Amino acid sequence: MGYDYKQLREDMDRFLGRFPFAQNSIIGYSVMKNPIHCIKIGDGDTKIFINCAHHGLEYLTSAFIMRFLREYAAAIKCGGDFFGYNAADLRRQITLYVVPMVNPDGVDIAVNGLDITNPYHQRLISLVGIHSFNRVWQANARGVDINHNYNAGWRVVKTKPSPTQYSGPYSESEPETKAIVDFIRKEKFDLLIAFHSQGGEIYYDFDGMVAENSRVLAEKMAQASGYAVCTPVGSAAFGGCKDWFIKEFGKAGFTVEIGHGKNPLPMEQLDEIYEENARLILSSVEELHEQA
Repeated sequence: MGYDYKQLREDMDRFLGRFPFAQNSIIGYSVMKNPIHCIKIGDGDTKIFINCAHHGLEYLTSAFIMRFLREYAAAIKCGGDFFGYNAADLRRQITLYVVPMVNPDGVDIAVNGLDITNPYHQRLISLVGIHSFNRVWQANARGVDINHNYNAGWRVVKTKPSPTQYSGPYSESEPETKAIVDFIRKEKFDLLIAFHSQGGEIYYDFDGMVAENSRVLAEKMAQASGYAVCTPVGSAAFGGCKDWFIKEFGKAGFTVEIGHGKNPLPMEQLDEIYEENARLILSSVEELHEQA
């Protein structure tokens, strides 16, 4: 059983009802017209953007970030401690923006497949030539891999729609990509973290471009999580969200590959990866303030 868009919406409804100081907005819509949600917590001048589930099989990242938000918000509400940090102080220092599921269509296709009555069912069969989509699907509902669709060294990886690695007909061709880039341009964030799975690795550069002090930030995140600081190679080295953020703004952007194993990582791994990645986020916040 995976963490699909329906489960996300149910968790969001409960979360927003419990913590009215958290704000929800819709920053765009997917190919299948599902709203792409963003949750905002905080009042600080430092603006941090976290996004998850660019890829259909990587829904554990969404489950992780929703748990992070719940426990962070609960600590704010009761005036308590959050992994050694004063949650109320964090709320005053930073404004956290989180898109828990960039690719809701892809996640649903990966978790649930596509019912034969769905108009996208036959369309995807004709596009990609397979009949069963769950447990293999990383792309959006047009067979485009969103994390290869950003205007950062964009190039063709595969030449036609596919469950994974088709970069689209041109950069920013997909509504999910456009929603993210337009939102980033509007909000002008100080730091970006894109959570993916899997491998226990942190990527911090793009095509030789490294934002000031990004390596120090990455090493702090690695120390907090036990993950390795790495440089991506091959198709993982271009066209991604953090690649575009670094290229466009010259600020610190990171891809974090949570967990170990084969996608989709089992939901049972949530407890294992929760603390290491919560500490990773908080260490980046702490280091960012020390650099300011």
